[in-house]
Amino acid sequence: MSNATERGRLGDTLMREFAQYATALAEAGFNWATAWPTDKWLPGSRLFWLHGRFLLARECANLIGHSFDDEEITQFHREHLAYVAMFPSGPPSLNGG
Repeated sequence: MSNATERGRLGDTLMREFAQYATALAEAGFNWATAWPTDKWLPGSRLFWLHGRFLLARECANLIGHSFDDEEITQFHREHLAYVAMFPSGPPSLNGG
C-alpha cells in the first residue's frame, strides 16, 4: 500500500470517527463545535469512549504526516453537515438509480 493510500484511509477514518463523536455530542445536547475538544467526559461514558476513538484515529493519521488542526476538523464537519442537509437520502447518483 502506498503512503498516499494510507494517508487517505487514515484521513477517512479520522473524519468518520470525528463525525460519530460530533453527532453524539449534538444528540447529548452539546454544541459540538465548542464541546468537542474537551476531555472532561465521565470515564466509561459514550462520549469518553468516542472521544478516545477520535484521538486514536488522529494520532494514527499524524504519525504518517496527515494532520489537521482543530479549526480544519471543525470546518470539515460543518461542510459534512451541509452536504448531508443537501442530500438527506444519500449521495446523488449519475445513473439516476
